[in-house]
Amino acid sequence: MKRNVFLEIEYIGTNYFGFQIQRKKTQKEITIQSVLEEQLSSFFKQPIKITASGRTDRGVHAKAHPLNFKIDTQIPLKNIKKPLNRRLPDDIKIKRVKEVPLDFHSRFMAKSKIYSYIIYNHKEPSVFWHNFSWFLPDQLDLGLMRAAAKKITGRRSFYCFAKDAKKYKSCKRDLKSLTIIKQKGFIYINLKADGFLRQMARNIVSFLVEAGDGGIEVGRIGKILSKESIFIKKPAPAQGLYLKKVNYK
Repeated sequence: MKRNVFLEIEYIGTNYFGFQIQRKKTQKEITIQSVLEEQLSSFFKQPIKITASGRTDRGVHAKAHPLNFKIDTQIPLKNIKKPLNRRLPDDIKIKRVKEVPLDFHSRFMAKSKIYSYIIYNHKEPSVFWHNFSWFLPDQLDLGLMRAAAKKITGRRSFYCFAKDAKKYKSCKRDLKSLTIIKQKGFIYINLKADGFLRQMARNIVSFLVEAGDGGIEVGRIGKILSKESIFIKKPAPAQGLYLKKVNYK
């Protein structure tokens, strides 16, 4: 019986070259997708190719990354989560399993995605947060950061924040919300959009940090968005970024 299986997974991206399989001539890098497909194929004793809601860069983490795959199996889905998690490494875990309609597509049917970025804003670095945040010892002006965030929220072209922007047919996206919260020496930047261009989230974070330390004047932001003024893209470190949630209908 043909079935469409939905998985929601969480992972620590430190030891992987991102989510998507890397097809290089010289070597095959270990990715989240390659590990998952290997273990799924072994468990179901047939080749499995997964479709994900999107990809994450090397070092990026996920709290809820959805994917789906189609398979012929009589195995009850309630019986696959625990044995699959025993097969997977400790830094990749399946959180949820369910059956979805055959026409469900985890990427094309996604309505919005939420990313969260963590800045460790202390005078001294922490070994415990080294792989899970961006260490910044200098104080940032949250008022300037929030003013900059307000300027770029909404539906517009995010050409200046995309890696390889020319490869996209359109760089228009709807950045539905962009919030900045500081709690006990941590700065949390939360981004919700109908979709993200490659490195868009990390470039927005570095842009906000530059605004917060006075490197970008709020009045110049409009010119940056319209490409009248140059913004040199320096993406925030990958280890501070988390895919938090993907929303469907």
